[in-house]
Amino acid sequence: MFTFPIVTSLRCYVCNSDENSECLDPPHNFTEEEYRDNRTIPGRLLQECPAKDEEGRAPHCRTQYLQVLGGSVPDSFRLWRECGYTPQPTDCYKFSNGGHKERVCKCETDGCNSAPRPPPTLAEILFSNDH
Repeated sequence: MFTFPIVTSLRCYVCNSDENSECLDPPHNFTEEEYRDNRTIPGRLLQECPAKDEEGRAPHCRTQYLQVLGGSVPDSFRLWRECGYTPQPTDCYKFSNGGHKERVCKCETDGCNSAPRPPPTLAEILFSNDH
Protein backbone atom coordinates (compact mmCIF):
# COMPACT_ATOMS: atom_id res chain seq x y z
CA MET A 1 0.00 0.00 0.00
CA PHE A 2 1.32 3.43 -0.95
CA THR A 3 0.82 6.43 1.23
CA PHE A 4 1.28 10.00 0.10
CA PRO A 5 1.89 12.88 2.45
CA ILE A 6 -0.92 15.38 2.54
CA VAL A 7 0.32 18.91 2.03
CA THR A 8 -2.04 21.45 3.54
CA SER A 9 0.29 24.45 3.82
CA LEU A 10 0.76 26.95 1.04
CA ARG A 11 4.26 26.78 -0.46
CA CYS A 12 5.83 30.06 -1.56
CA TYR A 13 9.21 31.02 -2.90
CA VAL A 14 11.12 32.76 -0.11
CA CYS A 15 14.21 34.66 -1.25
CA ASN A 16 15.84 38.03 -1.92
CA SER A 17 17.51 38.70 -5.28
CA ASP A 18 20.10 40.90 -3.58
CA GLU A 19 21.36 37.78 -1.75
CA ASN A 20 20.53 35.03 -4.27
CA SER A 21 20.31 35.46 -8.06
CA GLU A 22 18.14 32.31 -8.29
CA CYS A 23 15.38 34.49 -6.85
CA LEU A 24 15.11 36.46 -10.12
CA ASP A 25 13.42 33.69 -12.11
CA PRO A 26 12.41 30.51 -10.24
CA PRO A 27 10.30 27.95 -12.13
CA HIS A 28 6.52 28.22 -11.87
CA ASN A 29 5.94 24.51 -12.46
CA PHE A 30 7.68 21.92 -10.30
CA THR A 31 7.21 18.33 -9.22
CA GLU A 32 7.05 17.00 -5.69
CA GLU A 33 10.43 15.34 -6.31
CA GLU A 34 11.96 18.72 -7.24
CA TYR A 35 10.40 20.31 -4.16
CA ARG A 36 12.04 17.68 -1.94
CA ASP A 37 15.45 17.81 -3.70
CA ASN A 38 17.69 20.62 -2.43
CA ARG A 39 19.74 20.39 -5.63
CA THR A 40 16.85 22.09 -7.48
CA ILE A 41 15.70 25.70 -7.28
CA PRO A 42 12.25 24.70 -5.93
CA GLY A 43 13.96 22.51 -3.33
CA ARG A 44 16.12 25.41 -2.18
CA LEU A 45 13.68 28.31 -2.40
CA LEU A 46 10.15 26.97 -1.79
CA GLN A 47 9.02 26.99 1.82
CA GLU A 48 5.78 25.96 3.48
CA CYS A 49 4.09 28.97 5.04
CA PRO A 50 2.70 28.62 8.56
CA ALA A 51 -1.05 27.94 8.24
CA LYS A 52 -1.96 31.10 10.22
CA ASP A 53 -0.09 34.09 11.57
CA GLU A 54 -0.36 35.32 15.17
CA GLU A 55 -3.59 37.14 14.24
CA GLY A 56 -5.16 34.03 12.71
CA ARG A 57 -4.82 35.19 9.09
CA ALA A 58 -4.24 32.66 6.31
CA PRO A 59 -1.11 33.02 4.15
CA HIS A 60 -0.65 34.15 0.59
CA CYS A 61 2.49 34.29 -1.54
CA ARG A 62 3.89 37.77 -2.07
CA THR A 63 6.36 39.24 -4.55
CA GLN A 64 7.85 42.69 -4.00
CA TYR A 65 9.57 44.45 -6.89
CA LEU A 66 11.74 47.22 -5.45
CA GLN A 67 13.50 49.96 -7.39
CA VAL A 68 16.06 51.81 -5.26
CA LEU A 69 16.49 55.33 -6.61
CA GLY A 70 19.75 57.23 -6.88
CA GLY A 71 21.49 58.58 -3.87
CA SER A 72 25.20 57.82 -3.71
CA VAL A 73 24.82 54.67 -5.84
CA PRO A 74 23.19 54.05 -9.24
CA ASP A 75 19.51 53.04 -9.30
CA SER A 76 19.12 49.34 -8.61
CA PHE A 77 16.42 46.69 -8.69
CA ARG A 78 15.67 44.06 -6.04
CA LEU A 79 13.08 41.35 -5.79
CA TRP A 80 11.70 39.70 -2.65
CA ARG A 81 9.51 36.62 -2.59
CA GLU A 82 7.90 35.54 0.67
CA CYS A 83 4.89 34.30 2.61
CA GLY A 84 2.57 37.16 3.45
CA TYR A 85 -0.39 37.58 5.77
CA THR A 86 -1.32 41.26 5.66
CA PRO A 87 -4.46 41.77 3.57
CA GLN A 88 -3.93 43.71 0.34
CA PRO A 89 -6.63 45.83 -1.33
CA THR A 90 -5.91 44.27 -4.76
CA ASP A 91 -3.78 41.48 -6.20
CA CYS A 92 -1.10 44.09 -7.02
CA TYR A 93 -0.48 47.65 -5.89
CA LYS A 94 2.29 50.26 -6.24
CA PHE A 95 3.70 52.88 -3.93
CA SER A 96 6.68 55.20 -3.50
CA ASN A 97 8.43 55.85 -0.23
CA GLY A 98 11.39 58.19 -0.18
CA GLY A 99 14.26 56.70 -2.14
CA HIS A 100 12.43 53.72 -3.57
CA LYS A 101 9.39 52.60 -5.53
CA GLU A 102 7.66 49.26 -5.03
CA ARG A 103 5.14 47.03 -6.74
CA VAL A 104 3.70 44.32 -4.46
CA CYS A 105 1.67 41.39 -5.78
CA LYS A 106 -0.01 38.49 -4.00
CA CYS A 107 -1.33 35.10 -5.12
CA GLU A 108 -2.66 32.02 -3.37
CA THR A 109 -1.41 28.82 -5.02
CA ASP A 110 1.80 26.82 -4.52
CA GLY A 111 4.79 28.53 -6.15
CA CYS A 112 2.64 31.24 -7.70
CA ASN A 113 5.07 34.01 -6.71
CA SER A 114 7.56 32.83 -9.33
CA ALA A 115 6.82 35.62 -11.82
CA PRO A 116 10.11 36.67 -13.37
CA ARG A 117 11.77 40.04 -12.99
CA PRO A 118 10.10 42.53 -15.34
CA PRO A 119 12.27 43.82 -18.19
CA PRO A 120 13.47 47.42 -17.78
CA THR A 121 10.82 48.85 -20.08
CA LEU A 122 8.08 47.18 -18.04
CA ALA A 123 9.77 48.30 -14.81
CA GLU A 124 9.60 51.87 -16.05
CA ILE A 125 5.87 51.40 -16.61
CA LEU A 126 5.36 49.70 -13.24
CA PHE A 127 7.20 52.42 -11.36
CA SER A 128 5.90 55.42 -13.26
CA ASN A 129 4.50 58.32 -11.28
CA ASP A 130 0.86 57.61 -12.20
CA HIS A 131 -0.18 56.34 -8.75
